[in-house]
Amino acid sequence: MYRSLRKESLKAVLPRIIALAVLTVILLGVSGGSLIKMASGPKPLDSVPADRLKGAYVEFDASEIIVAFASLTSKGDGGSKTLETYYLLPLGEQQYLAVMDQKEHNGNVIERAMEQSHEYYMGDLESLTKLGPLHGTVSELDQEMLSYMADCIDNYQLPGFEEGRDSQRLLQSYQINLDHAGFLPEGAARILGICGLVCLLLLAAQLAVVFSGVYQRSVRAVVGKEEDAGFDQAQTIERVRVGKYVWYPQGPISRALKTEDLIWGYVMPEPMVVSKYRWPVAMYDRGQKLTRIQFMDQKHCQDFLDAIEAQGHPFRKGYTSALAEQFQNDPEGFIRDAKASR
Repeated sequence: MYRSLRKESLKAVLPRIIALAVLTVILLGVSGGSLIKMASGPKPLDSVPADRLKGAYVEFDASEIIVAFASLTSKGDGGSKTLETYYLLPLGEQQYLAVMDQKEHNGNVIERAMEQSHEYYMGDLESLTKLGPLHGTVSELDQEMLSYMADCIDNYQLPGFEEGRDSQRLLQSYQINLDHAGFLPEGAARILGICGLVCLLLLAAQLAVVFSGVYQRSVRAVVGKEEDAGFDQAQTIERVRVGKYVWYPQGPISRALKTEDLIWGYVMPEPMVVSKYRWPVAMYDRGQKLTRIQFMDQKHCQDFLDAIEAQGHPFRKGYTSALAEQFQNDPEGFIRDAKASR
């Protein structure tokens, strides 16, 4: 019995389980690579071979940045906004690549780095003072940017510049996307990862609730330890079973009523609209406690009342104002009349 009820509960929550599983796979699948890179930490840029730069999660000191050579802006009613700024960064001796900073996120430290670099390359500083690490992921650089980088090298006559030679020979066609781990910004990766873990925990909790029998607690309170209690022999009407007990679902929760305790039932006149029609039957026990049991098909409501009556216990079905008044004001007389009508 309980195994069957757990299966029914599983069917009821299956769409939720599938949704959580899909969300978990998508969220952790999208953010997983980035989270692994962040957990492993960035590698020093100068330790990564040139042929392994693409996709590498690297780190360098901000002081190495030389100058900005391009920016991407957007114009709106509130003025222009800087979306991306590109900077020139040396890679070894007489090699360069680009650094991309979104929305000037690292603008303050990079501004100090460029001021220092200007003095250094002008010969006013003997050495660069470290300003702190920056990190990001290396990706391919748009080919249009190479000409801007080459122009920047020519204008400042940076190391490797030779009059009459194309400075693009000094360039690696890569850019470091600051504060990115993989293709995701680190903040977005953390948020997606946390959401994925929450979905995973909710999925595990939902499965634990289903298979531990939590949804059958109310049945145990009524039926006790009777493993069968006539469950397999009970008449089935939609998801409701009628026998010694009435087993009925309430969402994923399994509930039970002792049939001999039920004294009056009737089909409620109006359907309940919950995404689509649910036809409720009002059931009262001898203690005047109301229970509503819902059916998808209206004709099954009457089949259910007939099944209750067929159990042979005192029971009245159908609604009249006289029955309602007697049940409310004289419950003992109501029960007595129900016994006499058998």
